[in-house]
Amino acid sequence: MKALIELLRVPSLLTIQDAGRKGYRKLGVPVSGYMDDYSARIANYLVGNPGNTPLLEFLIAGPSVRFNASAVFAVVGDVEVRLNGVPIEPWTSHWAKRGDILEVGTLKSGLYGYIAFAGGIKCERLLESCSTYPRANLGRPLRTGDRLSLGHALLTGREGRYLPPELRPDYSGNKREIRVVLGPNLEHFTEKGIETFLSETYTVTPESDRMGYRLEGPAIEHSKAGADIVTEPLLPGAVQVPANGKPIVMMRDAQTTGGYAKIATVVSADLHLLAQSRPGMKVRFRAVGVEEAQEILGRLEKRMEAIRAFLEGKMRAYKVKVGGKEFTAFAGKVK
Repeated sequence: MKALIELLRVPSLLTIQDAGRKGYRKLGVPVSGYMDDYSARIANYLVGNPGNTPLLEFLIAGPSVRFNASAVFAVVGDVEVRLNGVPIEPWTSHWAKRGDILEVGTLKSGLYGYIAFAGGIKCERLLESCSTYPRANLGRPLRTGDRLSLGHALLTGREGRYLPPELRPDYSGNKREIRVVLGPNLEHFTEKGIETFLSETYTVTPESDRMGYRLEGPAIEHSKAGADIVTEPLLPGAVQVPANGKPIVMMRDAQTTGGYAKIATVVSADLHLLAQSRPGMKVRFRAVGVEEAQEILGRLEKRMEAIRAFLEGKMRAYKVKVGGKEFTAFAGKVK
């Protein structure tokens, strides 16, 4: 395969990710994939790719890239971007020609950023996915000097797509509210322990990574049943509470089984908010029912489809005020 891009500088964790490995958890293989699937899918939509196309995910500091052929790309994140030394807009698709150099700076907010290329990154699919999971030798983090190939794509019409600020996710601030569905091991916690979990503020610790986010805060009290359970299935979003009472939220690279009692599961639509929480970020949890969690996810998916159609020129976006609050509405049809 012809190498179309070359990594000139890789200052932090940089991996190839897609939507992850589906159907292999029963064999002990984690899902992996985008830590923030919301931002990653938008990055792909900006360059005209399907939402699950392989792209680059970087941790805090972005790479420098040289193009060895023409390409269309987009950088997603609260970050400064330069092409041949000239500042360009993130959340926008740009045309690069052979010899051009892309420099991505350090995120001002959030933890993960994304770089998508029209046609996606060509890579060896292992268990039907290109997602990097180094613990099982399913790919490896990228390094300075690595060369990557891109999939074939007609570039015409993919340049100049722009997502305005009001449609972008906002990862600024120092506090998050994360919605959860309580359970499934509530019998392992006292009423006081459950109340503590839902009323107190927790802090993301530096020990957090793609496997799990460790939180510091008031200890969650276990019942006489204790912290340990018979090992059972585990999925991203599950909130385990070991004997020390400090919650651990499982993330995209989480193991597939676990033996600590689970007090709750983060709703799928909020997992990207937690993923983008830096160490030191404050987190509070709010309980919702299963039906409400499904409705929340449904609304998010409808918004994603509207954003995709907007970027393809099939819908218009406009601002409306309701009850003194400003919202973005879409006009048109999603096909």
